[in-house]
Amino acid sequence: MKKKHILLIVIAVVIVLLVLINMRARQERALAVQLEKVTRSDLSMIISASGSIRPKRQVDISASSIGKVTRVAVKEGDFVKMGQFLIQIDPIELKSAVARLEAGLASAKANERQTYVQVQKAKNDLQRTHQLFTQGYLTDQEVDAAQTAYEVAVAQHEAARHQIAQQEALLESAKHNLKEVTISAGMDGVVTRMNVEEGEVAIMGTLNNPGTVLMTIADLSTIECEVEVDETEVVDIELGQMVKVTLDAFPDTSYTGLVTEIGNSPILSSSVTGQQGVDFEVVITIQDTVLNVRPGLSADAEITVAERDSALSIPIQSLTVRRKKDLKGFKSTDSTGTDEGDEEIEGVFVVEGGRASFRPVTVGISSQQHFEVLSGLEEGEAVVSGNFRAIRNLRDGQKVKAAKRTAKK
Repeated sequence: MKKKHILLIVIAVVIVLLVLINMRARQERALAVQLEKVTRSDLSMIISASGSIRPKRQVDISASSIGKVTRVAVKEGDFVKMGQFLIQIDPIELKSAVARLEAGLASAKANERQTYVQVQKAKNDLQRTHQLFTQGYLTDQEVDAAQTAYEVAVAQHEAARHQIAQQEALLESAKHNLKEVTISAGMDGVVTRMNVEEGEVAIMGTLNNPGTVLMTIADLSTIECEVEVDETEVVDIELGQMVKVTLDAFPDTSYTGLVTEIGNSPILSSSVTGQQGVDFEVVITIQDTVLNVRPGLSADAEITVAERDSALSIPIQSLTVRRKKDLKGFKSTDSTGTDEGDEEIEGVFVVEGGRASFRPVTVGISSQQHFEVLSGLEEGEAVVSGNFRAIRNLRDGQKVKAAKRTAKK
């Protein structure tokens, strides 16, 4: 019986040893990872944004008076020249107003001539009164009455002159209003929007209510792309940077542009989750000619914010972070007794002697596939580049082997 117990104990020990040996073997089994050498390449850091295109210059033509549209001389899509007739609003009432004011001005001028004559008569009467007074034929009261009559005549003449000036101002305003109902193009361009037809009533705008926008004329010779850029990226954008613009309407064609405006005020928007996002408006002037362009077309912009020639580079997926306490040789406290174990370090895994060694690195700009390496690596060193799961679980000092790359079909 005693021998049986000893045998069972021996068997259990053997099983435990086998399990430990197996676990040890698994731990030492080389993990298959993808490797890539640190090389030099040309990098471009690009910020992508979406928006729409617009003409650099456009004007909305609105009515400056209330009236029925009696004539429309153009249609949407027409090219117009500066000064070309566009729309006529019924001028009958304004013509009548001009005629009334012209008659009033004529009457005011006639009244002014009449008061002038009265001034001359009162002046002559005053002179004769003074002569007769010196000869002793008239009293002081009669001289004062003649003086008063002269001053009244002068005042009436002055009022008549002011009446003429008032009538002239009113007539000038009425003529201006009459001119405004005959609307002409203020610039060369294309009619991109037509909002009225003959017979409709145009409404003039007020302080709180906008008037009827009759039409919009746009100068399509210079096109801009207006995009919204996130607050974390707009700080890297500068005036004059090169941009590649593509339009959804012409997906096979790209256009060259330059950053010409960067907004200083944020555009606040609320997402579905209720969180508020902050974007900034960036305006790009397209340098190429865009055929068959229409304002409002959707656009995508790729803004090149930085470039590096022949820079040391690593794949984006190679860069990872590790806590200090997970690295070999880490001491839990420094000379001051501070525990820095949870501090994260940015770096890559370099393969040395068949094992992955974590190497802290400093990176610069990033392209779509690579990071620029500023320090920590040398050209030709092999770094772990994939897969993502392997990099995420890889331990400092773990044994690794190069995985076979599958040929792309």
